[in-house]
Amino acid sequence: MRLVLDAMGGDHAPDAVVDGGVLFARAYPGHELVLVGDATRVRPVLERAGAPPNIHLHHASEVVEMDDPATAAFRRKRDSSLRVGFELVRQGEASALVSAGNSGAVMAGGMLTLGRIPGVERPAIAALFPALKGEGRCLLLDAGANVDCRPSHLAQFAVLGEAYSRTRLGVKRPRVAVLSNGEEESKGTQLTRDACALLRRSDLEFVGYVEGKDLFSGDVEVVVTDGFTGNIVLKTSEGVGMGITGLLRSAIEKRGGLPEKLGALLLKPTLLGLRRVMDYAEYGGAPLLGLQGVGIVAHGRSSPRAIHNALVTTLQHVRAGVQEELTRCIANAAAWLPPHQRGRKADGDEGAD
Repeated sequence: MRLVLDAMGGDHAPDAVVDGGVLFARAYPGHELVLVGDATRVRPVLERAGAPPNIHLHHASEVVEMDDPATAAFRRKRDSSLRVGFELVRQGEASALVSAGNSGAVMAGGMLTLGRIPGVERPAIAALFPALKGEGRCLLLDAGANVDCRPSHLAQFAVLGEAYSRTRLGVKRPRVAVLSNGEEESKGTQLTRDACALLRRSDLEFVGYVEGKDLFSGDVEVVVTDGFTGNIVLKTSEGVGMGITGLLRSAIEKRGGLPEKLGALLLKPTLLGLRRVMDYAEYGGAPLLGLQGVGIVAHGRSSPRAIHNALVTTLQHVRAGVQEELTRCIANAAAWLPPHQRGRKADGDEGAD
């Protein structure tokens, strides 16, 4: 299999991205990796890292920067690493693209280059959260691709998320819910109430509303919301994870006596395991579900380990046949989903970094 990696995407590109690509290529010598980016900047990093023979460099002279207006930049910079990478996927020269760059541009580029699965109005970023019980994972979408959503968008997100959870994560019958400010039917907004009305007509295992805490409870496997709310939830959760780790370290170092420090030493393996569960780098990348092709969004601050894990996630995504199942499920859902509404196009600039 051949994967494309946007070598210029992310806060620490190209160094961290290229190093992560090299880690992946060494671990998976039976697969090829194409690094797309400015050869004058990427080649020295490759030479320093000692790149294996299954890595190839494809030159692209431009970069979509993190603060660029996403859709406009993608259209204007025709030789950007992101655009050239998506073109390789569209032309069948690669199976998927991974980028840690401007997530709005990744969404816009995917839609403009690959198009959407028939019946999907807007693709969604699907982010994984650790759960305390059940399958141990909860999928949240949209995690930042679409700020403004209609009820039909949330219903489509539910279909896409259920199919992904079942096909890629191995959940036999994923439970699906809408994120709200309470579990009672009277809570929520007009958007969430209308989305619930649609989902009650579906053949999904729909359980109604859940609150933010239920992302971690294990009581549901798929939670849908608009991209504005979803991205806030995602970034807040990341901050809480880092905050807990920092507060524990500070308490032990500054106020803990010898017993506390000995206890921390004994608990170190457990705390490291907890950190791995909460660390976004372990999950690598989030798939952009709904494209007619595979696009994976990695964290903008991705380290080499995070890039490596994003590529592993991408490889598993393609192997599992997720795309085929997404297409089949959306087609079947046409029986209860409302007809496609022609309105303002999803603007890639709405995507969150």
